[in-house]
Amino acid sequence: MRLRRGIAAGVLVATGLVVPAGTAAAATCDTNTVNWYTRGGHEVYVGTNLYSDWMEGPGRITYQKTATSESNSSWSGDLGVSIPLVIAEIQNKYSKTVGKSHSVTDSWSYTAEVPAGKVRRLHQLKQSWRVQVVRWKYTTSDCKKTKEISNRTATFPTKNRDYLWILVGRE
Repeated sequence: MRLRRGIAAGVLVATGLVVPAGTAAAATCDTNTVNWYTRGGHEVYVGTNLYSDWMEGPGRITYQKTATSESNSSWSGDLGVSIPLVIAEIQNKYSKTVGKSHSVTDSWSYTAEVPAGKVRRLHQLKQSWRVQVVRWKYTTSDCKKTKEISNRTATFPTKNRDYLWILVGRE
């Protein structure tokens, strides 16, 4: 190891570049550039546009229709990062195929029991993926300190046919 350092130092001196022994070139970071990443990715179910009629229990409520189920991302333009970049990050980091929206036309059929004295209806939920989009920047040019600028949550529907039906109520 000592011989290699000596040879490398000799080559640097011979080429006219002098680097003090034991030091490396200092990293320089732009303190004005805003960077981003995603964190905390996890599965959630988010409501679609499909609901049954209301029913007062006790009884059995059924949703049986051919309809288009639609779900959309909760993305807001104030995150400071483009949707395609975040979708690509989710695909690469979490191996999830998501989109800005998801729409499927199908024949849906689901039945549930409504408890006595309760008013309920069926609501369809769509599997989605939720992440936090974090924007940050370096606060020192030596790359040793950073500052989080913003942290927002965004949800994107998965590109699959994973749905869940639940009873929702009003009292």
